[in-house]
Amino acid sequence: MLNKTKITLAVLGLSISSIGMAGMYAAPPAPACVPGDVTVPCEAKKWDIGIRALYLKSLYDADAVYATAINRPDYFDEIDNDWGWGYRIEGSYHYNTGSDITMNWTHYDTDAYQSGLQSPFITIAPIPLPNAQFNLDMNNLFDQVNLVLGQHVDMGLVKNARFYGGLQYARIRTETLSRFTNIPFTNFQRTTYSDMKGVGPVVGIDYSYDVSHGFSVVANAATSVLYGNGHHSTIFISAPSSVVVASFNASKKLVVPSLEAKLGVNYAYVAPMGTLNLEAGYQALNYFNAFQTLGTSGLNSLTDTDFGLYGPYFGVNWVGNA
Repeated sequence: MLNKTKITLAVLGLSISSIGMAGMYAAPPAPACVPGDVTVPCEAKKWDIGIRALYLKSLYDADAVYATAINRPDYFDEIDNDWGWGYRIEGSYHYNTGSDITMNWTHYDTDAYQSGLQSPFITIAPIPLPNAQFNLDMNNLFDQVNLVLGQHVDMGLVKNARFYGGLQYARIRTETLSRFTNIPFTNFQRTTYSDMKGVGPVVGIDYSYDVSHGFSVVANAATSVLYGNGHHSTIFISAPSSVVVASFNASKKLVVPSLEAKLGVNYAYVAPMGTLNLEAGYQALNYFNAFQTLGTSGLNSLTDTDFGLYGPYFGVNWVGNA
């Protein structure tokens, strides 16, 4: 009986040993498909501050920005705003694993002048003024402030993204002074004022693709929906007596969506105390139905218009350790 037990244990031992040896020399399992890593940066505290120079041109879509040329009364042409300089200032505090709180302010203020315009028919109630010629002075003012929370994400070795969301405040204002001439017995001046103030949520994404040696391609897309107030006023004054001939005022609540995008190139210089970023590119933004404006046909053509800005930008940003 004892011999049988020893033989049984020996057979079992040889079997286990054979299985183990077979496992050592067996082919490894086929690797599974593994997607690219999406990670967040290591925990760190940093801060940054930057400024961007903007060279932009404003754009509208309402009847008020169209008039006829004196030498072509049958041809309607768009009143052409001038290019002008603006700026964007921003600052951030970075904490935890790629999180940040950021505030930025975009400011644009420019004047434009255009002469040789002619309205096909203007009525200053109750006086009809056909074919009144006029010169136009225009001022455009735009302010936008964002306060957002962001999260940086690394998508592989060369692709990076920052998702953000928060609040946006915007103010848009236009002022125009039209000096009408070629009118029997007198001249007129028309002053118009339109503005919008609103606040609402904003979301967006910053994307970068590292090329080599500190250079990267950068892009941004953002959208917001603002709720606020719009106001418009128009005053016709007889010159040189300064008598108010007619006036018009209107205001209403507004819901104004917006879209913003940019595309550029960034160079990052890594220094012992931080990183210096130099960036240049092209950007565009549009506020839909941003404010009310008056057409060239008199006091009865109040309409909504978009407000857009587009043009190149150049900026510098410093990121330092906190």
